[in-house]
Amino acid sequence: MTWTPPSASDFKAVFIRDFPYAPALDPNNLEFITDADITRAINDANMDFNSCLFGDSATQIFMYLAAYHLIQNIQNSTQGLNSQAKMVLTNIGVGSVSQGNQIAGAFAEDPYLAKFLKNGYGQKYLELAFPYTIGQAKVVQGGTTFA
Repeated sequence: MTWTPPSASDFKAVFIRDFPYAPALDPNNLEFITDADITRAINDANMDFNSCLFGDSATQIFMYLAAYHLIQNIQNSTQGLNSQAKMVLTNIGVGSVSQGNQIAGAFAEDPYLAKFLKNGYGQKYLELAFPYTIGQAKVVQGGTTFA
């Protein structure tokens, strides 16, 4: 069975409280999240996603990846030419007060995974998806034939 990415309506049904969606009577109001914004995020997420890894959980995991892309797209669009990449803050201090966050080395050192640490939806995506990427490999004795 072929997996199909969810629609903007599916996305809004899952994240009903998370985003300020455009009113039904004014669906293109750019003061809110529009269906076009969601569709763009779904398309971006689809380029970043392999549904074969996740079985029956593919759609649920994909939704968090799409939400991650939606946040990134909206932040970039509101900043326009002033858009800048921000890395995850690990330490900050003011006077005698400081705060630090520890990022797991597997994520912080991987250029692909580190990008998902920029917002909570990316972190939730990693939380759900990462266990599916860990597996076992076994060596089987025998020869290899090359054609």
